[in-house]
Amino acid sequence: MVSENPLPDVLKKIAGVLSEGNRFLMMTHEDPDVDGLGSMLALGKSLADMGKEVVLLIQKSLNPPLSLLTGAEEMFTLLKPDRVPDAERDFDAVLALDCAERERLGLCVSSWPVEGLTINIDHHETNTFFGRYNLVDANSSSTGELVYRLIGTGGFPMGDAVAENLFSAIQSDTGSFKYTNTTSSAMRIAADLLDRGVNPWQTYRRTMNGYGPLRLKLLAGALARVELHDEGRIGMMILPREMFEKSGACGSDCEGFVDYPRYIAGVELAVMIRERGENTYKFSLRSNQWANVAELASRFGGGGHARAAGFTGNGPLVTLKKNFLLEAGRLLNETSR
Repeated sequence: MVSENPLPDVLKKIAGVLSEGNRFLMMTHEDPDVDGLGSMLALGKSLADMGKEVVLLIQKSLNPPLSLLTGAEEMFTLLKPDRVPDAERDFDAVLALDCAERERLGLCVSSWPVEGLTINIDHHETNTFFGRYNLVDANSSSTGELVYRLIGTGGFPMGDAVAENLFSAIQSDTGSFKYTNTTSSAMRIAADLLDRGVNPWQTYRRTMNGYGPLRLKLLAGALARVELHDEGRIGMMILPREMFEKSGACGSDCEGFVDYPRYIAGVELAVMIRERGENTYKFSLRSNQWANVAELASRFGGGGHARAAGFTGNGPLVTLKKNFLLEAGRLLNETSR
C-alpha cells in the first residue's frame, strides 16, 4: 500500500482502538454521498472480515445509485429520531465519517453518545473536531483516502468489496479525478486499488451513473431554470418541490446537478437551491477556480471545502436568494482575480 500518512499519530491511535475493540457503530452525514457511504462500507467490511461486529447506521433508505454500492443493503436504517434500538448500545467506539460537525449527522445524532469513545474521520476544512479522536485532514481528497490510510496503518483486510468502495469514494469526491482535490497521493492510492482488481468503468457506471430515467426529466426542468447573476459570474439552479413531484424523481436524483452551471463560460460560482420543506432550502455551492465557497457557506452557518460547500437556509426563498446573492457578490469582489 502507499506508505505516506498525513496524520500518523492519530492514525495509529484509532487503528489501535479498532484492533482492540469488538463492537462498532458507524454513521455519516444526512443526505449521504458516495464518499461517506463508501467509506463506511469499506471500513465496516474490513472490520467485519476481522470478526468484529459493525452496525452501519443511516437515517433513511437509499435509492439508486447509492443503493448499488457493494454492501449497502446491510445498512441499518434509523426511521425515527427517538428510536435507539438495543443493537446500537454498548459499542466500543462510535464513528462519524465524512461529517464536518455533529449536527450534520441528522437523525443519526440521536445515536451519538454524550459520553464514550467517539471517532471523527473527515476531510472538510470546516470540521469542528467533535470526536475524542479526530482523523481530520483537509488536504486529503476524500474521507475514502483517510480510511484507506487507516486500514493500511492497522494492517486490516483489504478484500474486493473494501477496495471497490474505497475507489468509489475517492472517484466520486474528486469528480472522477478532475477536481482540484485530485492530488498525486489520491492517484497513487487509486492505482493501488486498481492493482487490487477494481474495475473503474464498472464502478463508475454502477455507483455514479446508475440512475433511472426520471433523473433526466428532473434535469430537463432544472436546466430550463438556470439563472445568471452578477454579470454572469454566478450561475444558479433552483429546484422547487413541485419539480420533483412533476418529474416523479426523488431527492438523490439531483446529485451533481450543481455542476451544470459551472460549465457556462464566465461562471465562477455555481449554486443549486433545492427546496427541502416549507421555507427550508438546501444551498449547494461550487466554484471553478478561486472563490472559497466554504467561507461563503460559513456566513450562513454552513461549511465544506474551498471548491465545494453548502448550507441550509430557512425562510422565504425570495429573501434567502437576495441575501445569498448579496454575500456572494461581496465574496467575488473581495477575492476577484
